[in-house]
Amino acid sequence: MASLTIESTRFGTVEIDDAIVLTLEQGMIGFPDHRRYAILKQREDSVFMWLHSIEDPSLAFPIVLPWVFYWDYEVDLSDADMAAIGVERADQISIYCVVNVTQNVREATINLFSPIVVNNAERLGRQVINLAEGYSTRNKLFKTDDGPTPVSVREDEAQNVTVLASETR
Repeated sequence: MASLTIESTRFGTVEIDDAIVLTLEQGMIGFPDHRRYAILKQREDSVFMWLHSIEDPSLAFPIVLPWVFYWDYEVDLSDADMAAIGVERADQISIYCVVNVTQNVREATINLFSPIVVNNAERLGRQVINLAEGYSTRNKLFKTDDGPTPVSVREDEAQNVTVLASETR
């Protein structure tokens, strides 16, 4: 299995399996020249991940699976967006949303308007416009100030993710 090594400004030296490198042909909104990414997690059970550029060691976007915070989140994707990453069925994709974290984590926001859609088999991704109404680029991550904070999640299949360190018990 081939791998590549990046020198991340956030995580130090990180080895990534070539098989999980994602290509976003259009890059991320505002970063069209950065097209190769990997999804990193600091802990296996963390709800927070990083969409880390392979090409720029200082570029990484905090991301989450949106349903951890918005169980009723709806995504309506255009046929053109789906075709661009070679997707025909919903079971071929993973969907992530970028998080904007401030000093006070309870004030963090999530971009539910422009999710990142990944074709898991082809390793192609695209940041798209969600055609479902009612979402913005700055929805509150935590819907209430006194509600529970999700601290862990275990996906059934972590094929998209490089875990940086295992949790010690």
